[in-house]
Amino acid sequence: MLKPYNEMRKIDVLPFCEVKEGKDDKGKVIDIPYLNWAKCVDLLHENGAEKAYFIPRKAESGSYLFESREVSNKDGRKTGCYFVSVKIVIDDQEYFMDAPLMNGNLVVYDDTLNQLRIANAHARAFVKGVAIYTGLGFDLWVKHGDDDTSAPSDDLSIHSISAIKKRVEELITIKLQNGMTQKDLLSGLGLNQRQFDDLMKSFGRIAGFEKALKKL
Repeated sequence: MLKPYNEMRKIDVLPFCEVKEGKDDKGKVIDIPYLNWAKCVDLLHENGAEKAYFIPRKAESGSYLFESREVSNKDGRKTGCYFVSVKIVIDDQEYFMDAPLMNGNLVVYDDTLNQLRIANAHARAFVKGVAIYTGLGFDLWVKHGDDDTSAPSDDLSIHSISAIKKRVEELITIKLQNGMTQKDLLSGLGLNQRQFDDLMKSFGRIAGFEKALKKL
């Protein structure tokens, strides 16, 4: 049986965390720790749980996305203001956790939906639900807040090289998942494979240039 909440709350999960880039209240770029869902399951078992897993829940439509309302931005890009939901099972207890479908602090529009983004949202909902209901990792939320949704929409960090590279890679993945071949992609961009590879490598060079500037 899983240890009581007060004991789980005392577990230091920081040594088991990975990090992602975020910003503090003053706008300074910082590393934000987060607990991987698989390690979360491991820690639950190590602290007495015999069963520990989550099941993505479906809306009545059969979709894994719960749509709160449809809106569009000034360019006509649409979103259903989507949420995901999971059922968390720990021994004989069942909990439910809803979470917004976000890309960091950015809105997810219909034309950027993919399986990986939805799966990541389910995993985040699981880890956050575990923290709320069991206490495991709760101090991460106390110290760092809900970093996925707290940043303002005009935050310049969304224009960082790493963020742009991530968006480009996600767009490429979506195009390929939708049936476009690598040859079609290169043709549409007017690039050959070498030019494409050089362009993708340039993100790293620009990121290094940015870091060098910050040190001046």
